[in-house]
Amino acid sequence: MGKKLLILFLFSLLILIATYPVRVLEIKFNNHSLLLPLTTTLIISVEYVHSVSLTKVVDTYNVNESGIYFIETKWQEFEAGQPLNGSFEGEFLVKKTRKFLGKEWRYWFIPLNNFTLKIDGNSFHQPNEDGILEFKVKEIPAFKLIAR
Repeated sequence: MGKKLLILFLFSLLILIATYPVRVLEIKFNNHSLLLPLTTTLIISVEYVHSVSLTKVVDTYNVNESGIYFIETKWQEFEAGQPLNGSFEGEFLVKKTRKFLGKEWRYWFIPLNNFTLKIDGNSFHQPNEDGILEFKVKEIPAFKLIAR
């Protein structure tokens, strides 16, 4: 009887741990996806070519368990959709801020934008296709993170 009880206890503990909610950042681009545990604040940069000015833009975010924060944008020309105020830092105009965006944020990119996503020193490049780059802070069962 004692051995069965121990097995039942261990099995229950395993189920409890596997279903424990873990907060993650899910990043998707079309059928590509990535899950990152939010054990610390992530610094994420999205670098892309502006579709009107054809110059480089860099948007930087902090992401933690509470959500997504826009902290900086760098751009090279005043064109459609770009800020009108900023300070010069080298070849870029820079605007620093700390704006809470919520739990989700999206970009729509075309191949011309050729985005690069940088996360803690790792880079991910846009496949040659149109699509939506989506960031989402959410909870998932621990086993989903382990299984990836």
